[in-house]
Amino acid sequence: MPLQTPGPFAAHARGRDMIVDTTGLPAAFERSFPVWGGPAERLRFLLSWAILAPSRHNAQPWTFEIEGDEVRVYADASRALPAADPDGRELTMACGAAMVNLQLAAAHFGHATSVEVLREHRRDGLLARIRLEERRAFTPELEELFQAIPHRRTNRLPLDGREPPDGLVTQLLREARREGVWLRPVEQSQRRAIAELVAEGDHRQWDSARFRAEYAAWSRANDTTRLDGMPGYASGRSDAAAILHPLLLRFANPARAEAERDRQRALGTRALLVLSTPRDGKEEWIAAGEALQRVLLRATAAGLYASYLNQPIELPELRSRLRDVLGESGVPQIMLRLGYGLQVRPTPRRPVEEVLRRLEVRSRRPAPLARREPVVAQPRPATSVEAAVPSTVH
Repeated sequence: MPLQTPGPFAAHARGRDMIVDTTGLPAAFERSFPVWGGPAERLRFLLSWAILAPSRHNAQPWTFEIEGDEVRVYADASRALPAADPDGRELTMACGAAMVNLQLAAAHFGHATSVEVLREHRRDGLLARIRLEERRAFTPELEELFQAIPHRRTNRLPLDGREPPDGLVTQLLREARREGVWLRPVEQSQRRAIAELVAEGDHRQWDSARFRAEYAAWSRANDTTRLDGMPGYASGRSDAAAILHPLLLRFANPARAEAERDRQRALGTRALLVLSTPRDGKEEWIAAGEALQRVLLRATAAGLYASYLNQPIELPELRSRLRDVLGESGVPQIMLRLGYGLQVRPTPRRPVEEVLRRLEVRSRRPAPLARREPVVAQPRPATSVEAAVPSTVH
């Protein structure tokens, strides 16, 4: 079936305004929810929230197909990052984050969802199937996460030194555990060693001409009309600097400056967190992406921003050393810093019609879902940081 109706965000993507500013839009969009439409039309509408998920280099590496009451989530290999993410781990995590947004939007509009994650590797990139179920009442807890979706930003600018709200870290740990994933606050005694791993990772990555070329390829001018990639303003660059930066990367190596900046950020941030899974495979990567998005949305609802210090996780040797420094029995998947900072503009998003490959109003032969039950993250001995966090949610 041809895709005729633009998604609700598309009307705001014209000319220089193609950078989709999602702030404040959902309240108006709610009135256009297709109450009298079928499941396929409703799922198409809900994808407007799925596409707001974070991804490495803002590559937005997902596509979707809708058939009746089912949406299929695919990894888009054409948007892979072979230098920064050679195994497709972060690509898969981004799709997991998009799945969470979709399910939260469904809950907001009164629908339960069932999910099947495909365990085996698929050449077509199919990762999961999500089915829209009967109507259900939403909870205030889920509603808070849904309302945070359009306000979540990756903030690459400096964050200030204020402490996160009391009890927030406990809430974040619980959000991660819902997906069978661990979230560990990094102790002060570990900061110096981890900061050095971050700096070493910066040196190794930026020393690679292939890595620099890939980064430059996804860099954008501030007035870009492209609907993906990283505009210079996301890193605090002026209009002129945003144009020059990808060109300079071809002739200069910023490794020393990047390493020193990130070393100081790892040392100085008030909340440095590592997300880990029991094992390391596609299913765990999806679970990590789901947990990460829940953590990010809960932090956003509390007024905090996040950005990433993943260099030691993206390099296998450093990842092993990071695991040793942390005393981690699981496998580190993401390291992020949380804090308060200046408001940042949203990065571009491709509209729904660009990521929705196919829409069939009716399902030809619905197949039962092999529903996934998250592996419960078994409690570990609490670190001193975790033990210091009150058990009561504030």
